[in-house]
Amino acid sequence: MHIEVQHAPAYAIAIAHLDAGESVVAEGGAMVSMDSHMKLSTSAGGEGDGVLGGLMKGLKRMVAGESFFQNRFVAEGAAGHITFAPTLQGDIAVHELSQGTLIIQSSSFLCSGTGIELDARWGGARSFFGGEGLIMLKATGTGPVAFNSFGGIKEIPVVGDFVVDTGHIVAFEDSLEFNIDSFGSSGGFNLKSFFLGGEGLVCHFKGSGRLWIQTRNTQGFGTLLGRQLPPRQS
Repeated sequence: MHIEVQHAPAYAIAIAHLDAGESVVAEGGAMVSMDSHMKLSTSAGGEGDGVLGGLMKGLKRMVAGESFFQNRFVAEGAAGHITFAPTLQGDIAVHELSQGTLIIQSSSFLCSGTGIELDARWGGARSFFGGEGLIMLKATGTGPVAFNSFGGIKEIPVVGDFVVDTGHIVAFEDSLEFNIDSFGSSGGFNLKSFFLGGEGLVCHFKGSGRLWIQTRNTQGFGTLLGRQLPPRQS
């Protein structure tokens, strides 16, 4: 299987090309089009978990902030392709995972090969819960992973220290250490910067590894859009 990206960078789509019998897993609702012989199965857990095990995994994922279901598409009897698109306009990057681990913002995950395991309950995920509602997925295994951005994606080779607003994080390699803090703070909470500086929480990265950021902030856009909506009628 390989994943091709078209119409980048503003309105990117991902096309998964499958050999006969191969599968791709995608976020629920991401499918745009597919060959008619593709078989769809919806699952809340991994294969071999059983009905109860799958349901419990799905409930844990729902509480963690992920979609309850992910869809698995299988090319039955012949090779085929299927197209996926994210909800927001922006770019898509494909990362071939073979060694190490990739940390992905849950809303940025689009699709992956079935050799990729996603975990929303890893220990470091708790560090992001207060960071503008971020839920971070831990991707391990072997195969391609496609993730999307709001706006463009910029890949940054971090060497040493680097600071990013949490709302702009798309993904990063787990070789990077990280710490969530308030903007303008050096180890302490800075109320002036937090409330008056127009900035929220930032992530301090340290070490060596790749980081992917998005050029637009989803929460910032939502806040701006919300101000333009008429007030609710009681």
